[in-house]
Amino acid sequence: MIDFKKLALEYKDEALETLAKLISFPSVLDEYNPNSDAPFGDSNKDALNYILDKARHYGFLAKNVFNYAGHIEYGPSDGELIGVLAHLDVVPVTNQKWDTNPFKLTIYNNLMYGRGVLDDKGPLVASLFALKLLKDNHINLSKKVRLIMGCDEESGSRCLEHYFKNEDMPTIGFSPDAEFPVIYGEKAHANYYLYLNDDEKILKTFESGTRFNIVPSLAKMSLSVDLKDKYLAYLKENGYEGEIVGEDYIAYGKSSHAMCPQNGLNAAFILLKFLALNTNSKLAKYVNEYLLFDPYANKLNINVKDDDMGELTLNCGIFKLENNILTIGLDLRIPKDNYKNVINKALETSLKPYRYQYKNISYGDIHYVKKDSLLVTKLMDAYSSVTGDYHSQPFTIGGGTYAKFIKNCVAFGPQRPGSPDVCHIANEYYNVDNFVMDIAIYAKAIYELGK
Repeated sequence: MIDFKKLALEYKDEALETLAKLISFPSVLDEYNPNSDAPFGDSNKDALNYILDKARHYGFLAKNVFNYAGHIEYGPSDGELIGVLAHLDVVPVTNQKWDTNPFKLTIYNNLMYGRGVLDDKGPLVASLFALKLLKDNHINLSKKVRLIMGCDEESGSRCLEHYFKNEDMPTIGFSPDAEFPVIYGEKAHANYYLYLNDDEKILKTFESGTRFNIVPSLAKMSLSVDLKDKYLAYLKENGYEGEIVGEDYIAYGKSSHAMCPQNGLNAAFILLKFLALNTNSKLAKYVNEYLLFDPYANKLNINVKDDDMGELTLNCGIFKLENNILTIGLDLRIPKDNYKNVINKALETSLKPYRYQYKNISYGDIHYVKKDSLLVTKLMDAYSSVTGDYHSQPFTIGGGTYAKFIKNCVAFGPQRPGSPDVCHIANEYYNVDNFVMDIAIYAKAIYELGK
């Protein structure tokens, strides 16, 4: 019997050192440039090359695929291919209140703080050291394993789309980019833009959020009318956080992942609610009528729930005013197949009286692996045997992971059952003991799938 938990402890210091270096790369997408040798920015490229060089130093075969993605390989060259899919890019930290430098790994009270420490650099490093554990201890596999690492998961996963045009598709695998014990289903995912005309020209500027998949925690606007005293009174009356800085009306909310917008407070909604109450702004009226503080899309009448997949969620993650048009980016997580036409119809119905427009940016179907499949069963055993948790059950989520790229693939860790979701927020953290234990869990999982 291999004691993976005991073996993993031997790699603690080296794994922490590797993670600290990886966190130091501010691998946030600036601008996608397919004609560049760094399509997702220099920091993403540098992070990828660092981890590939580290793997080569350990004696692994490693390959960079046009700086879109790369892989680290262990096992026989002619074996069936197992994929472990992780990502190097992180969400922005702009305007978030960090207590530490987000790009310097800081350990306090056995918690590691840093942007990407949990999503997804920490699990990526744990997966690398899981392979190193197998290799160093001469634990041979009959199948080939590739730790596949992308640079654009947070902004559309164009990295793996490009990667799989050039590399073989695994037949089975997991993505260490969500929660334990096993996530066997992921909701359908859609992004839309709404275009709302500011006919009254009340807004001079309005800006909040940069990503579809984050509840914006800061919003600011400037107005063609002076409502500063009313705004300060509104903040006090409603218990909202905000201020006036020069001509800017600023609101502070609470960030959250778009798969659970109910856990956040959308800062843009604070401003738009104020406009709806104190002006004749039609766009504010529209937002109030159909979007405001409604994470389950009840106002649009597209709320739907599935016993297995949960409820539909709606996040408004991007707000940008240009040429008197407020563009709003919507992120929907949908527990039902073939729902695009229903959403389109609902948006058309809501927008038509206002003469506003919309555009569908993307739509991805549900990803589902049977709960009693061999893959789920083996991963559950790997998790339970290492942690001793035999009570937690596999489940489904609203988030989207790389698992969707492979038919027989699921999300697997690293968050523990019942723990708070700290991805995409300030002061993101990862428990040190769990990090080391995850090396053991992933080593055990890869061994069970590949032996």
